[in-house]
Amino acid sequence: MSHTLRTTLLLGGFWLLIFLGVGYQVHFRMLDQEKELLIEERNIREDLELKEILVSSMGAIQNELAEMETEWDSRHKIIPASETAHTTYEYLDNIVRKNRTTLNFDFLAKEKRDSSGVHFSDYVITGEARFADLYSFIWYIEQLPRYLHITSMELFETNLDEKQSTTSKRWVKFTINLSAVSADREGFSEIERVSDIQPIAASYDPFRIPQVAKQKIPRNKLGLVNVFSSTLRALTPEQAYLIDQNGALKVLNLGAKVYLGKLVDIIPDENRVIFDLYELYPPRRVPLVIKQGK
Repeated sequence: MSHTLRTTLLLGGFWLLIFLGVGYQVHFRMLDQEKELLIEERNIREDLELKEILVSSMGAIQNELAEMETEWDSRHKIIPASETAHTTYEYLDNIVRKNRTTLNFDFLAKEKRDSSGVHFSDYVITGEARFADLYSFIWYIEQLPRYLHITSMELFETNLDEKQSTTSKRWVKFTINLSAVSADREGFSEIERVSDIQPIAASYDPFRIPQVAKQKIPRNKLGLVNVFSSTLRALTPEQAYLIDQNGALKVLNLGAKVYLGKLVDIIPDENRVIFDLYELYPPRRVPLVIKQGK
């Protein structure tokens, strides 16, 4: 074999190896990297969409919070003209006896304080119960008419029912410090016993570590009205007229489907409509209002 031919074959083999290496890099490794980048981009987009929705709904959440705070501040509370350790214990015992409960407590009277005709009596309640029953007990203290101020509370989970890990089955030991208020000044009324009231509104599990909600938002494949990117222009008692995210006029009847939910209420007197976005987690109601001057 001549020297020239041998050199040509070696160079050809060399360039063939380079070509195959480059081809592998382009068609295999770079393809895998491209797929990984596309997946990462999709995840980032979904995360940004969720954050945009949360930010857009902040106003509605703040309105709900303001309504709850107003309702809390305007609660009607009764302060008796006189108070003793016996009457306060009887009041708390009546709360416990209203429903079947696992709650048992010891009641310790502490100091009494006076301030311009208003009397404060401090008490310590220690006991044990399933958490759901303790939650109910505290809810009644706060919601029933008589003004009792819980100043501090400590609770510890026990292991009496290890196999039952649900909120309703967990046992806790607790210590509650509260003050009973009485006043012999004009304008304060008397209360005899606990009154009837609705059952507790909700439950809460303090032993579960809060998790960051992860949600994959479905794509708006049908091109439905996106409440967060739409403007309410007009309404009738049965229909709402919106400019949607694409600038198109949409007419929605009560109950009409929108992106992530549906139209559930039309309030003509307030120029407002309410959407129930039940496909979000947590679900929430979002209002749209006709903006004046536009």
